[in-house]
Amino acid sequence: MLDIAIDTGGTFTDYTSIGSLNDDEEKKIFIKNPTNHENPTQGIIEGLKQLADSWGCDLGTLLENTNKISHGTTLALNALLEKKGVKTALFTTEGFRDALELRRSRLDNQWDIRAITPPVLVPRRLRLPITERVNYRGDVITKLDEDSVRAACRICRKNNIKSIAVCFLFSFMNPSHEQNVREIINEELPDVFVSLSSDISPQIREYERTSTTVINASITPIISTYFDRLKSELARYGWTKPIHIMMNSGGLSDVATMKKIAAKSLLSGPAGGGVGNENLSKILDKKHMILADMGGTSFDLHIIDNNKTQLVPESRIGSYPITLPMMDIKSIGAGGGSIVRVDESKRVHVGPESASSVPGPACYNLGGDEPTITDALLVLNLINENNFLGGRLTLSKDKAIKAIEEKVAKPLDISVIDAAVLIYMVASQLMADALRLVTTKRGNDPRQYSLVTSGGAFGLFACNIMDTLNMDEVIIPVQAPVFCSWGMLGAKRRYDGTQSFFMEKSAWDHARLNKQVDKMLKEANIELDKLNVSEDNRKHELILEMRYIGQHHEISIMLNKLQFEAESVNEIDKLFHDTHNDIYQYSQKENDWEIMNLRLESYEENVDNELFEFDANKRDSYKINLSSKIVNTKEDSQVTVYHECDLSEEIAGPALVEFDYTSVLIPEGFTSKIMDDGLLSIMKNK
Repeated sequence: MLDIAIDTGGTFTDYTSIGSLNDDEEKKIFIKNPTNHENPTQGIIEGLKQLADSWGCDLGTLLENTNKISHGTTLALNALLEKKGVKTALFTTEGFRDALELRRSRLDNQWDIRAITPPVLVPRRLRLPITERVNYRGDVITKLDEDSVRAACRICRKNNIKSIAVCFLFSFMNPSHEQNVREIINEELPDVFVSLSSDISPQIREYERTSTTVINASITPIISTYFDRLKSELARYGWTKPIHIMMNSGGLSDVATMKKIAAKSLLSGPAGGGVGNENLSKILDKKHMILADMGGTSFDLHIIDNNKTQLVPESRIGSYPITLPMMDIKSIGAGGGSIVRVDESKRVHVGPESASSVPGPACYNLGGDEPTITDALLVLNLINENNFLGGRLTLSKDKAIKAIEEKVAKPLDISVIDAAVLIYMVASQLMADALRLVTTKRGNDPRQYSLVTSGGAFGLFACNIMDTLNMDEVIIPVQAPVFCSWGMLGAKRRYDGTQSFFMEKSAWDHARLNKQVDKMLKEANIELDKLNVSEDNRKHELILEMRYIGQHHEISIMLNKLQFEAESVNEIDKLFHDTHNDIYQYSQKENDWEIMNLRLESYEENVDNELFEFDANKRDSYKINLSSKIVNTKEDSQVTVYHECDLSEEIAGPALVEFDYTSVLIPEGFTSKIMDDGLLSIMKNK
């Protein structure tokens, strides 16, 4: 039987599969095809048909022999960033309707008075006050006025509202009012989706909780429709099993959950890469690795320390806070399709705008006329115009030259080659700066990390960026072009629970903590039952979100226990101070701490993530001419292009290694070595 993973990105959709068909020998096959933005469901079906062709069968036979399908998509992310969510209203406690607009009453960058704040996701006229009030203990101060709820529903009906977010003060301590409101909405507006903050983000901080609930309300109906269509289309070819959806946390959930909380899938594509990065670090026994994923639209970075991914309890997407567990992934607009422009002062800008898959870079010859990074790579001979997308898309170098000449070379009064080199250098520095943000700016030494290439284009930049940051090694897995979907094959079915829980050190009560943890464990086990995770293959990890009393932000303390005794306070005390010192280089042992939130990570164990091997089909090497500025030579050089099946134990640069969906540049002064079948390592000569 087969396992299949599908990663729908902004430009390409990747399909990775492993297993055996009709009890034949095990194979590992992956393909890429352009993302169909107009009809993403149909695009996936067409891609699966191409995958079936690679397996030598039709789609029905492929699905009949498939055990598991895992899927990550940027659909939710795009809906948020492009403000294409459904028309949404917000029901909030009377007197607090402006919390969403007041935010934290400060700029993201306090020194930039011209900073533009993102538009409020719900206009004031649709932020509707509801008469009710619960205090910080969860006690009802003002009973819910059902008439005010029904009046708000009438306003929603008049305004053709498709989704309603409900966020009441302190509902995370007592959700009864929100739950009653949902019942009334279902009576009055049965076709309207309802998102409760007590379901989505039951934790302290009003603005962040409201933002998360509103985002979920606005995007979930879109994602729900998409998954319904996908299930329907797959059913036409005989698929009746569950579809596993990749979450921000790196785990897999089901369609039913995503149809309630689609915000959990905002970073589902890049999260697959994070899972792959963690699994690869364990396979190679390398504690510190950075995954650099350069796709068609963005450049994403993910860090591994001590063989483990760190989740962040809160992050920002498009300047909107999201209080859901997420992998810590840094993204910038520097993908292969990122558009290049020259401003009035003759500065070259790369991204963040993207040409996407349609019309795509100028060289795609699909009507696009804007120069992109891909066009520059083609002009520099770093891309084989006849082997792009596995040979299924022939590129037009003439179109690339024309776009760069008109939009970059002429405004700067330089040659097309020099313009292409300039684009390459600017893109390299953008990516190097992004790497600095996740290393040196956070107090991490980049020299202790191995740099892992991912995506279709990063292998052409990796060595130069490694050299810029004085890193020791670049690792190129053969599955790099589809690394995120490969990571999904090794993802675990998972449930993440969060609950605000306030306890100061001086008021330590282990019985109360145990009671709350038991409640969360019960909920987690119910969700794992729904995901068909066997009881003997489950693991639970408890994280305390803690801070010194008076601090604004918490740190995460992971514990190796789920039950506590009276003396456990001493263990937690030491662990908190030590962790604070590790992060900030100081601790305040004389000060008391407090617990703010509990997080429970529950997931299945024992999921394999097998490496792929190099292609065994022999191909002849050939030579191309490369610019001296790209390969670090004194003058332009004739460089040998190897195929992955022709690799020797060592290849000294300058050289180019060509894979089916990517290429890797080895500049002068660097040498590649085969680490294992399917893994290439490049290091700078000593």
